[in-house]
Amino acid sequence: MADLAALGLSLVLILAVVTVHFQALLGLSAWQERVAASGHFKILVIIFGLIAAHSLEALVFAGGYWIGADWLHLGAFFGAPHMQIGQFFYFSIEAFTTQGVGDVYPVGPLRLVASLEPLVGLILIGWSASFTFLAMGIDWQQAFVRPR
Repeated sequence: MADLAALGLSLVLILAVVTVHFQALLGLSAWQERVAASGHFKILVIIFGLIAAHSLEALVFAGGYWIGADWLHLGAFFGAPHMQIGQFFYFSIEAFTTQGVGDVYPVGPLRLVASLEPLVGLILIGWSASFTFLAMGIDWQQAFVRPR
């Protein structure tokens, strides 16, 4: 039953972070079209916006780990005494970016959540890279077109 609860928690977290990411990309895309600024400035804002979105997404997973560990009792974490939101966020950033240092790790059904977060993070980071490439193509093409 705990494994099913961990799967349910994972699906809720995945739905939440994909929605956050989609809305962030929509907002950045709309902003890019509206603002009359240099392409370089726009790309910098997009990059920092994407970093903020990814940080928020990792924070959502951190909240999920907190709920899973402290409220749903789906497991625990070893490597950090008295896990608090800062440690949950640290672990989440490691998992999201697929860094996986391993100094803090979950046991119990929470391992399922921790196994799915890197997959989601990898997909969302790839989505961000594609978005940035397209945004650069739109703005930088105009900057590098020379009159004949």
